[in-house]
Amino acid sequence: MGKLVQDQFIKFHDNIRLDVNDNKDVIAKRNMLIEEIRAYIKKMCEEKGIKLIKFEAFNQGSYAMGTGVKPINGEDDYDIDCGLLFEVSIKDYTPLQVKQWVYDGLSNQFRTVEWKKSCIRVQYTEQGLPRFHVDFACYSNANDGGKAYLAKGTPTSKQENKKWEEAEPKKLRDLINNKFTNDEECSQFKREIRYMKRWKDNQFNSVNGKPTGIAFTALAYNGFTPCIKNPFTWAEDINELKATKDFVNYILGQFGWNGRIRVSLPVIPGNDLFKKMTDQQCKNLKEKLEKLRDALVGAERETDPHEACKILRKQFGDDFPVLAKEDTGQSRKKAVAGTSESA
Repeated sequence: MGKLVQDQFIKFHDNIRLDVNDNKDVIAKRNMLIEEIRAYIKKMCEEKGIKLIKFEAFNQGSYAMGTGVKPINGEDDYDIDCGLLFEVSIKDYTPLQVKQWVYDGLSNQFRTVEWKKSCIRVQYTEQGLPRFHVDFACYSNANDGGKAYLAKGTPTSKQENKKWEEAEPKKLRDLINNKFTNDEECSQFKREIRYMKRWKDNQFNSVNGKPTGIAFTALAYNGFTPCIKNPFTWAEDINELKATKDFVNYILGQFGWNGRIRVSLPVIPGNDLFKKMTDQQCKNLKEKLEKLRDALVGAERETDPHEACKILRKQFGDDFPVLAKEDTGQSRKKAVAGTSESA
């Protein structure tokens, strides 16, 4: 039974896995946008008669960490995160000045460019519907002590929200990608993050009270334990069901006496990734996690793989495949019940 359910977990992962590298058109658009920003800044510096302001572009977010999931609705929007490390000091430029360069460099009448608190967003649509967007986070990277700072705020933000915030833009990506040196452990670790992202998308209909993907990523970084070997024989035995059950139990253990859950971003600024959730939303999250835990325990105890997959599908959604009865061996066993061979 375990092997059959394990196979369905892997198929589930294949169904939800988002790898932007597989979409050459999206990559081409991102690269085109980066070159437009370079061209604009080069022209701006020439017109002002100042030294060329250079920047390094790098991938960040779930795209860079290999933990992205497809939208739960195939027609929904998804994002690509790109960091821009500008060789400027926070002593010389305000955060909005730097973001303005990017906004101006990308703006034209044929695309939608938006100011966001922590980035400049380019939205792409198809037949009037959002298809994907590219978020450009802008950093200052020429400061004392080699520190980097993220440009935050919009033109309409309160003055206290227009600020440079210390950040470690590449460290989170590297921490996640290097969490495990064993390839199999690393792969299961990233699959687990994707499972939990899909679970939250399936369980929360509104953005209000929905935990973020980065919160589950941080929880996994702190507390995920791989299950890739038999604990008695140490033979390879990759077990997604047990790994997921253990991880959910770990998450439930992070709720405090006050009913709240807290996890810090594992890099500067180390902010609490559940801070914006209300007490009621934390309570709702805990209740849903308890139902998930109970479902995982139920699936683990279920002797029929078909029924086990049905239990899991209720939690993870329609992307989780359910084995047909005839593929589980259960029908065959029932057909011979009562014979002398089955006694």
